[in-house]
Amino acid sequence: MTEVVVPRLATRSSRAWVVGTGVALVVVSVAISVVQPASLPFAAGFLVVLGLLAARALSARVRLDDRGGTLTRTRWLARSRRVELAGATDVRLVDNRGGGLNLTVRSPQGTVLVPVLLLSAYVKASQPPGLLRRFADVVERDVPRARDVVTALRAQATHLERGGDAASSPLAALTTRGVVSAAAGGGAAGAGGTIGNLTD
Repeated sequence: MTEVVVPRLATRSSRAWVVGTGVALVVVSVAISVVQPASLPFAAGFLVVLGLLAARALSARVRLDDRGGTLTRTRWLARSRRVELAGATDVRLVDNRGGGLNLTVRSPQGTVLVPVLLLSAYVKASQPPGLLRRFADVVERDVPRARDVVTALRAQATHLERGGDAASSPLAALTTRGVVSAAAGGGAAGAGGTIGNLTD
């Protein structure tokens, strides 16, 4: 097995919404600068800052090296961060309170967040089952104490392999949005959650 880049959790409609919002902001800025020429420097500066922030956000990548047992996060204009799972002090599946669930790995080298599930108004997506199983295998091998995390990742993979969707998946109950949706349908109740804690 080799290094793999963790996919972004997005759909075509969510990408279209982001692009549409960006275009709308550009149009509004240009219109304001035409009506009020004195505001041109401000509008130009705003667009430059917006472009830099967007480029930095879009450049973020997380790579898994399952053979070496490492996670590496890279981002434009920022130092890369590499953590070894074998030396992890904490491995959890953590609700980000925004409809997302991250595999959070903390180690002496720093912390890396891996998006596992996202349930929002525009995106309902999970990492593919093959990648979930790769993460489960690496965590099981290098962090044997994180059994709950391994079990949860494999349950998610099995659900998807059987044709289930992200919104009704096992991990959805751990997200703020997932729990709200389940409660509305008579399912689980609560306000998000966490699986795994090596310090317990």
